Amino acid sequence: MKKSMYASLLILLIVFNHLTAYSQNKLTDKVNVFIGTGGHGHTFPHAMVPFGAVAVGPDWETQGWDAAGGYHYDAKNILGFSQVHLSGTGLIEGGDLLLMPTVGKIKVDPGTHENPDAGYRSRFSHTDEKATPGYYQVRLLDDNINAEMTATERVGFHKYTFPKSDKSHVLLDLVHHIKGGGSGVKQAYIQIKDTQTVTGYRVTSSVWAANRQLYFAIKFSKPFISNVIYDPRGLVFNKKKKFLWDMVDYSAPKIKTFFNFKTEENEEIMVKIAISSVSMKNALENLETEIPHWNFTKIKKEASQKWEQQLHKIVVKATPDIEAKFYAALYHNNIHPTINHDVNGEYRGMDQEVHKTKDFTHYTMFSLWDTFRAAHPLFTIIHPERTKDIVSTMLNFQKENPRKMLPMWSMYQNENTCMIGLHALPVIADAYSKGLIKEDAKDLLKSMVISANQPGIDSTAHRNIYPSYYGQQHYLKKGYHPNDLVRTGVSVTLEHAYDDWAVALFSDKLGDKKTTDTFLKRAQSFNNVWDANSKFFRAKLNNEKFIEPFNPRAYHREDFHDRDYTEGNAWQYLWFVPHDVYGLADLLGGKKAMSKKLDKLFTLPEQDSKVGDVSGFIGDYAHGNEPCHHVAYLYNYVGQSHKTQKLIHQIDKEFYKAAPDGYIGNEDAGQMSAWYVFSALGFYPVNPAGGIYVFGSPLVEEATLNLENGKIFSVRVKNYGDKNIYIKSVQLNGQPYNEVWVKHEDIVRGGILEFTMCAKPTKWGKKSKPVPYANGKVN
Repeated sequence: MKKSMYASLLILLIVFNHLTAYSQNKLTDKVNVFIGTGGHGHTFPHAMVPFGAVAVGPDWETQGWDAAGGYHYDAKNILGFSQVHLSGTGLIEGGDLLLMPTVGKIKVDPGTHENPDAGYRSRFSHTDEKATPGYYQVRLLDDNINAEMTATERVGFHKYTFPKSDKSHVLLDLVHHIKGGGSGVKQAYIQIKDTQTVTGYRVTSSVWAANRQLYFAIKFSKPFISNVIYDPRGLVFNKKKKFLWDMVDYSAPKIKTFFNFKTEENEEIMVKIAISSVSMKNALENLETEIPHWNFTKIKKEASQKWEQQLHKIVVKATPDIEAKFYAALYHNNIHPTINHDVNGEYRGMDQEVHKTKDFTHYTMFSLWDTFRAAHPLFTIIHPERTKDIVSTMLNFQKENPRKMLPMWSMYQNENTCMIGLHALPVIADAYSKGLIKEDAKDLLKSMVISANQPGIDSTAHRNIYPSYYGQQHYLKKGYHPNDLVRTGVSVTLEHAYDDWAVALFSDKLGDKKTTDTFLKRAQSFNNVWDANSKFFRAKLNNEKFIEPFNPRAYHREDFHDRDYTEGNAWQYLWFVPHDVYGLADLLGGKKAMSKKLDKLFTLPEQDSKVGDVSGFIGDYAHGNEPCHHVAYLYNYVGQSHKTQKLIHQIDKEFYKAAPDGYIGNEDAGQMSAWYVFSALGFYPVNPAGGIYVFGSPLVEEATLNLENGKIFSVRVKNYGDKNIYIKSVQLNGQPYNEVWVKHEDIVRGGILEFTMCAKPTKWGKKSKPVPYANGKVN
């Protein structure tokens, strides 16, 4: 009883101290939104609200890998400000509805980064650029225009401060598009409703989104004097004028429109632009509902408050460097997925038809190969209500999908299947095992089984992009994906085996023994690509023979489109059996043998992967890509937790920086950040489904998790310091705690997790019970 009272009083003291600090310091002031915008992080500093449909900000280029987020910190000039962007992905898409304020002679073409004077580009300087959560500002040096922007969920709000000029313009470029593979604008339409109101749409196509419809509505704070519509085909030219003026509406594959003004010195012209996947009418309703006024400062303040609310869910105390990296990571964990419906609930579904959501927020942009590992487990802690809506979205997605599949890598009414695995399954299973699902469980299990049993197509080996389901029919018959029929057959087999385990976890919780037994058997399919001689998972042909020759460090064979592993090699994929780590240890010859194998992984001579996504090496461990993210934590399973503890701090110091190039690889829609948030707190979901978190070594001195259920969970670190990286002891709610893992339920019920640290390895954790959900079983 005394211990319980002590714990309660301690929690109250922590909350009081935290709230006092919170009232004095805004967490948004600690977020450097430029972290990840350099290197190959592919994040952006754009103005948006958490999970907003619009992310308003500058684009520097339309092609190339580092155009993925629109902005790049090394850019010297920018094209303008578009409304929709992807954060942290390796996928190149977006850059919709570019606006650019200019002065003087109209320039139709954008010019190039090397020669900005050839078009409407403008130079800028980081010394006159500012960005905070929900707000972006930059001065366009070529025309001396100060550009500011903020946003609501569906509306971008721009404010341009012009110099004195009779020739001030705002360009709307419907040609501009951040171009992924095969990207292009199929059709565009613009309607000038009056001298302050414009509506329209654009349809684009790429390998990532084959048919993407985006409608818009624009309001100007000041009537424009005239407008110019330009079509490069010359259809709006006449002999007397270069442009036709005062067009009412126009449709063409490529349209650029200039809205012309006369401005006084430092005159502000504001532009509101809303989007919709459904209609111009809905876009206008979104605009008038979310921003019915012209108070830019009010919207900026409200956007900041929305970010403050989300960041407040985890409040930490650490060194300035750690805090900067932590809050940048937490910020990036509140960007994707993004809201996908209009204010009236309507959205365009996978069947390209209009649907309506009533009871939940509908989302889009699921980079599941990345985010199922840690981003979605993090959501179950800090966003449980949002997690429910995400699962509901996935079910709707399947109902509307002509192929009846749950999402794989989907965005904006399209499924591109560009990455492997059926990783909606562990996301759903994890949410259900944690008690977050509100749908009928039997129907949900049925949906999961339908996806898991889709046969797919016969052969995918030589295609330019991953097609649907990766030849799943062979896996269902043979228990593996033959590498002469299915690209990256080893990786696909391993990941489908894990996804099958997630179905078994769900069905076991539901009490469906038949389904559980079926999928537990399938979850052992990783054994079918195991080579006992080399001690690696290897590519196997349809004739059941392993491919020769074999080099465990090789990333590709001669044909890029006929490789064995997805963005990795045999060393990196050796460890992807998160549901049966102890079974993997047995395959390797026991825990000591597994420990030696891990040691070798982290000490192999560094080599050039020649694969853009694979970076951030410690030996052949590659932190810049997701398949390795759980591997440093595996020492906990073999009685050598101190090695995990050391590695966590090494990864922190070497691969995360409070700088524009702060991520060692693509931030990947929140996954790279989720690894950091979890690891900073001292634990990580090695198995992403089931609610078990394995200890690492905390990077923060204190953390307060303000949970949606009203509970407080606190992490406290004694002897916090740069050299004290090893765990000496752990207490949970005032009681000694010797396990190397902690349950989700221990966190969400509230309490205190206290680490005592020291400078040398200890024997803490050696007497831990086995980690649950790590022996191939579900109970």
